Amino acid sequence: MLKVSAIIMASGSSLRMGRNKLFLDYHGETFLQRIVNLSNEVAFYERILVISPENIQGLRFSNDLKVVQNLEAKSGQSASVRLGTQAASGEGYLYLPIDQPLLDHKLLESLFLMYSKETIVFPVDQKENPSSPIFFGEKFRSELLEVKGKSGGRAVRNNHPEAWRKIKVNTPSRLIDIDTPEEYQRLIDQDQFGSKRGKKNGAASLSESCRYIKP
Repeated sequence: MLKVSAIIMASGSSLRMGRNKLFLDYHGETFLQRIVNLSNEVAFYERILVISPENIQGLRFSNDLKVVQNLEAKSGQSASVRLGTQAASGEGYLYLPIDQPLLDHKLLESLFLMYSKETIVFPVDQKENPSSPIFFGEKFRSELLEVKGKSGGRAVRNNHPEAWRKIKVNTPSRLIDIDTPEEYQRLIDQDQFGSKRGKKNGAASLSESCRYIKP
């Protein structure tokens, strides 16, 4: 099996949310706790958390989680990509955002089927819209170490359409990312509604009201 490094991206500024998304609560866990716990449910070769120094204060993690402090968080997502990739020793890299609270291990494991050192793998919804999390094989390491600005790995992905492997997700609501107070409130409200009326209908409604990440 390919040795995959899971890189948790936790250095965002949360400007549109107006408060730190890392510590938003969902089902009794913070967004950060959820993604760290989720990464532990999958057989990754290693797990790496890229986080800004001000957010790490008072937090405790298991010894098998490599923590990398991002001193360049204000320069954009690319700094997290560079730092995470630099710290990784696997044969491929899965970049996990913290603001997709509905991701689960089944979705992550469905991506494994297309992993190789030479592929770029990402989920898409029913309309072929791309989403995170995104995987890059080791072939793209040197390019990932050179990314700049706010686009993260998007430029690397766009430069290599021949390497794309798109995985269609049957439950697109799993891909929703939460960026604004309104989206977070809909997540909470819809979850409460879904528990009364059925999760399937609730998830469908939520997916219509929130956007997807375009990596």
